Amino acid sequence: MDITDLSILGGGILMILAPLAIFLSRKIASLRDPVKVWHALNKPIIRKFRPFIYSYLLSFANPFSSCIHMRITTLDKGFCSGVLKEQKRIHNPFNSIHAAALCTFAETIGGLAVFSKLTDKDRAIVTRINMEYFKKARGLITATSQFNLGEISGQTEKECEVILKNEALDTVAKATVFWSINSKIKINILGTREEKLSSIFLFYCEFLI
Repeated sequence: MDITDLSILGGGILMILAPLAIFLSRKIASLRDPVKVWHALNKPIIRKFRPFIYSYLLSFANPFSSCIHMRITTLDKGFCSGVLKEQKRIHNPFNSIHAAALCTFAETIGGLAVFSKLTDKDRAIVTRINMEYFKKARGLITATSQFNLGEISGQTEKECEVILKNEALDTVAKATVFWSINSKIKINILGTREEKLSSIFLFYCEFLI
């Protein structure tokens, strides 16, 4: 491989990574539609790293979620699933995953399921969480949440259920997260520059092979 070939290869890699680097650096994860970002990462070149990249982006929108090192595995309209691996840093005194870590995990998964159904004129905030713990959480924990928004007008309370299971498919915990959802007039929360960068990235992803 001569210098010309190396230059072409280097240029190609740069063309692929540059838009992604801009996307990450500008924290476009704060987009109101989390599913749009998830699907934008569903391209052959970057699909393998999608859970890691998306979790990194999620840490900007929800910084506290990064402390448990969870990963999103599936995200669609009204549905989200993710995994949490047992680690020493999130242990309780009984050598299992701490209840607070499971609660954070469940709230994050449920939150993505909720926000995936909202429009840019809707606002939502957690008002209370009911956690039920059935057995010690060890190993790889999977959380799933299915959310149906239905009709909303003004301020409405909706609940979102999240089920946490271990590798043996035993339910270790269940969370019921209550959300106060308010439908408001559309507000542009992104600056012009961020909107352009987001559009460039999403457009570029359509042509990744």
